[in-house]
Amino acid sequence: MHPSIGKILRRTAQALAAALLFVSASAAAVLAYPQPLFAYHVEQGTLQLWSDRPFDPEQGRAVLTDIEQRIARSPFALGDDTHRIFVANSEWRRRLLFMWNSGAAGVNYYPLHNVFIRSSDIDHDRVLRAAGGPVPPPRTLAYYGAHEIGHSLIGEGIGAIANWRLPRWIREGMADYIGFGGDVDIDALTRAMRAGERDLDPQRSGFYARYRLLVAYMLKREGWTADQLLASDLSQDEAERRLFSHTR
Repeated sequence: MHPSIGKILRRTAQALAAALLFVSASAAAVLAYPQPLFAYHVEQGTLQLWSDRPFDPEQGRAVLTDIEQRIARSPFALGDDTHRIFVANSEWRRRLLFMWNSGAAGVNYYPLHNVFIRSSDIDHDRVLRAAGGPVPPPRTLAYYGAHEIGHSLIGEGIGAIANWRLPRWIREGMADYIGFGGDVDIDALTRAMRAGERDLDPQRSGFYARYRLLVAYMLKREGWTADQLLASDLSQDEAERRLFSHTR
């Protein structure tokens, strides 16, 4: 290779590396401090709700109160750290902040205490579908907020590396358990799971009801603590075997 060509290639590689580093640093900065992108917000205790569109402050506080109550009914506690929920209504904000999670309703970038929710009708406590229209109850905006904050609470309890290593069914099931405030009808969901209903298949529905059921069963019927479950290497197959052998 001619020396001049080698020099050009090295300089090009260095420029690309510098550009990648700049983009990565910029993205991290936006995720860590997105407040300038959101003009409207309310606070309730250690929770904050931010949006890029106006909303009724009282309705916003009602959503935060619901989130507080859901978490209080779970095995976790909010503590003194501030948790911020950012509702990205505009498409460019959603694409910027959701990054590779473009199809998700909400994302969490723990150890940051910022979570992001797709476009929502805060005044009516609803998250809006990508195809249009609200996501129906019981998956309200408060549910999504509590679910995503739940990921942060789990991470705070076990550490970032252990959180990253959690089996998907435990990680998402525990967050969903928090999102629903521990309100799980184990027998009804088990019957739905046996019947092959769509909501109990995460691949088909995009929901975590199956995982939430397994977590609820281990906590409420098997008597495990949340700490025991998060520290275990229990497989999803084994959890389902236990569930089916002890429920009708």
